[in-house]
Amino acid sequence: MKIFKLIILIVSLLCVSGCYDNIELNNLAIISGIGIDYHDDNYYLTYEILNDIKTDQNTTMKSYTMSGQGKTLPEAFTNTNYKVGKKPYFAHLKIVLYSETIIKNHLDKITDFLIRDTAIRDEFIPISVKDVTPLDILKHNSDNIPVVSDFIMNLITNEKYNNNLAITDVFQNFLAKLISDSKDAVISSLTINENDEITLSNFAIFNGYKKINELSINDSALYNLLNQNTFSISFHKKYDGKNFAITITGSDTKIDVESDKININLNLKGRVIENNPNLDLKNEKTYKKINEDFEKIIKNDVLNFINYLQDNKSDILGFQDIYYKSKRKKNNGLWINAKVNVQVDLKVNTKGFIFEVKNEK
Repeated sequence: MKIFKLIILIVSLLCVSGCYDNIELNNLAIISGIGIDYHDDNYYLTYEILNDIKTDQNTTMKSYTMSGQGKTLPEAFTNTNYKVGKKPYFAHLKIVLYSETIIKNHLDKITDFLIRDTAIRDEFIPISVKDVTPLDILKHNSDNIPVVSDFIMNLITNEKYNNNLAITDVFQNFLAKLISDSKDAVISSLTINENDEITLSNFAIFNGYKKINELSINDSALYNLLNQNTFSISFHKKYDGKNFAITITGSDTKIDVESDKININLNLKGRVIENNPNLDLKNEKTYKKINEDFEKIIKNDVLNFINYLQDNKSDILGFQDIYYKSKRKKNNGLWINAKVNVQVDLKVNTKGFIFEVKNEK
């Protein structure tokens, strides 16, 4: 009987007791964003920390920042953790911002640390910061932007606002490209514009861990068109000195790589978004000319973009990977001197009228 009572007591204790290492939510500092900078021989770290603000009417979420520094990155994390006063909790980490100095000179060390730190999940989005510091970005909250990392995530994932200047690769995908010998990495950039607004900027392109250069705004959008078949990219042309513009509403990109040739085929759909010259969009000859003119513009832009990548030896479109998957052998950098052939088939929908026109090539 005594043994039976002892068993019941033990089971009861196990049922009512919590895990020994449980930590109350109030004792956690929930980190939503991290900024990493380097200058004056020190690493500078900034946490964006979520904070509940309770009133008689409701509870709202706002963030605050906490910063620390150290001669090494582990020391910077340790010193920042001490300042927080609670246990840092990284399970909800959304973004990590890298300064230009980090991107240029310390990306390998930062990446190695983030891989090894098991407390930090690898599903955050890495972003470069241009012309300002990560601290400048993360402390840029307001009544309209209560949590900066949430605002940045919305900016990156919402095509309505990002103008095809966003890359949604999480850290593990970014890392895979950094260490790959068949595809190079590319990363989004943020800045603060003249209106004191956080905005997306040019892409940074890499060869291995080394930042090679930046893409122009137009080339950044072309990268997304070629790599992800994204839409809403605009192209412009003057007719009689007045602007005429279309936007891409649908795309199908096919890229084939041979040992001495890169073939790119673009099947695009578009619509007119600006017609200042008042072209007759119901006229079949006008429609044909619009298609032919913009096919040439897009073709020329794509050719210049690929040549730019070749000159910089940055394989962000994965030409070597495409070649290997097709031929089952490595390209060994032959794509750098390969001839580029671009074919564009564009059909513009003008106010609901679509003419089936066979363009003469």
